Amino acid sequence: MKTKVDIISGFLGAGKTMLIKKLIKENFIKENIVIIENEFGEVGIDGSILAKSKINIKEINSGCICCSVSGNFVQAIKEMCIKYNPERIIIEPSGVGKLSEILSVINQPEVKNIVTLNMVITVVDVSRFHMYIKNFSEFYKNQITNGKTIVLSRSQNLSKEELADIMEKINKLNREAIIISTPWDEIKGDKIINAAEKEKIDLELEKVNLNKGRFKLGNNHSASEVFQTFGMETPKIYNKEKLASILRELKDEEKYGKVLRAKGILQENKVEWVQFDYVPNEIQIQKIEADYTGRLCVIGSNLNKENLKKLFL
Repeated sequence: MKTKVDIISGFLGAGKTMLIKKLIKENFIKENIVIIENEFGEVGIDGSILAKSKINIKEINSGCICCSVSGNFVQAIKEMCIKYNPERIIIEPSGVGKLSEILSVINQPEVKNIVTLNMVITVVDVSRFHMYIKNFSEFYKNQITNGKTIVLSRSQNLSKEELADIMEKINKLNREAIIISTPWDEIKGDKIINAAEKEKIDLELEKVNLNKGRFKLGNNHSASEVFQTFGMETPKIYNKEKLASILRELKDEEKYGKVLRAKGILQENKVEWVQFDYVPNEIQIQKIEADYTGRLCVIGSNLNKENLKKLFL
């Protein structure tokens, strides 16, 4: 079996090390892991974690992984695979490195023969988002546009409105990425991993219990030809009464189209989350543990997606 490769990138001080420590402590503590990092990087894994785990750290000696793509980086991966036969390699690139260059190395045939690309995470410090995107646009946007999953750090320091604005800007740069906006101390590591290991569309369809792919209806029509879906991610808080009111609105076919099903996970207050399920004339709302961000999916025909977006914003 090939070794999994997880890339955890992010601009200077974004919180890459903190995220790596969280995932190791909560999820990877018993795995045979290699961490490949910059020589001036600060993995800073606690000694207590190292003592309980099978972690080996490899430094790239030329200062920046992105400057070593043609030599040291490839050699480091080969060396670690042969020497330790790890289950997982975690790569922490330089804070000013380009994620696209790391991905180009992993996609080289000689590397793909021994490893398989798994999680591609970019950590974004929301408290410095506007400053960094203005002043370091080339490197900053490269990390965001190439991330499969965007993990927001310090999200607890912003209002839900500010957070939603940043998420919208990130979505414009990378519409395929899953955005994790829940503060790290409120979410378990396995939630982050489960989200990061799946495709965005899989997560949306999973929440409405649809099978992946196109399924057939009568008269040779596929579901995609008859039904439409609307999905969105949001950090917004919805109290139970407000959410119930929104769901009751969905029966207005003139305004929203014919809604057949809606389901999602949303934050109810600062510490509690709910899962909702809607079919015509039936609404269910129940408590659930915190998830990586609030999200919802609506299925129906002739959906007015603009009005649906306004309804839930």
